[in-house]
Amino acid sequence: MTTVEQVMEVLQEVTDPEIPIPVTDPRVGIVRPEYVRVDDGIISVVFKPTAAYCPMGGLIGVLIRHKLEEKFPDHTIRVKVLPGTHMQEQAVNEMISNDERYASIVAQLKERGMI
Repeated sequence: MTTVEQVMEVLQEVTDPEIPIPVTDPRVGIVRPEYVRVDDGIISVVFKPTAAYCPMGGLIGVLIRHKLEEKFPDHTIRVKVLPGTHMQEQAVNEMISNDERYASIVAQLKERGMI
């Protein structure tokens, strides 16, 4: 059974694109253990962008989802912005959760050698 601790360990490999610090670093607080849930093959993560207007909010979510799908291929992965923490919350969540948009962004990141 996958644990919150295992998810947090994997997310140490994901860094904020603007500041090369892991999203799990307590100094930035993007992902905290209390933001992670693991239930019956579903990993759910909410994250808090560094600012309400963070231009990299969507990309951070995509990177989190990609890393978790890579490391836990037998799980369903759900990633969203912590409610009320980003001015474009709905658009960011759509970018992460819409499978076509997500796949397109991941393909572009791979082409550029970013993942």
